[in-house]
Amino acid sequence: MLFFFYEGYQPTPKRIGEFGGGWVAEEALAIGLWCALAARSFEEGVITAVNHGGDSDSTGLIAGHLLGIQYGAAAIPARWYGQLELRKVIEQIAEDIERIPREYYGDGGEFDQQIEQMYPGG
Repeated sequence: MLFFFYEGYQPTPKRIGEFGGGWVAEEALAIGLWCALAARSFEEGVITAVNHGGDSDSTGLIAGHLLGIQYGAAAIPARWYGQLELRKVIEQIAEDIERIPREYYGDGGEFDQQIEQMYPGG
């Protein structure tokens, strides 16, 4: 896969299908990475990663995570948010996850109790 990228091959639905479609973990990872590396934007990378006949939800997830790290949440097109099911819940979880490195020490303290109340059964 890195060969394809370094040789300048763009991920197209046909090339992704020839590569394997992402039905096994190593293929999904390679396709998601290829789409993220070749993308000029968050939107382009995710759309490329999901527009093929293979395991598009997995390849899109991987590309989206990698591109999210690179571009941040501000790069997600606003029109995608309007259709996002459970948006408020997702935003709250993202905020909680973002807080963990600064506050979480796993010592059973106040933050641990807050997490247990917010996410029972964890």
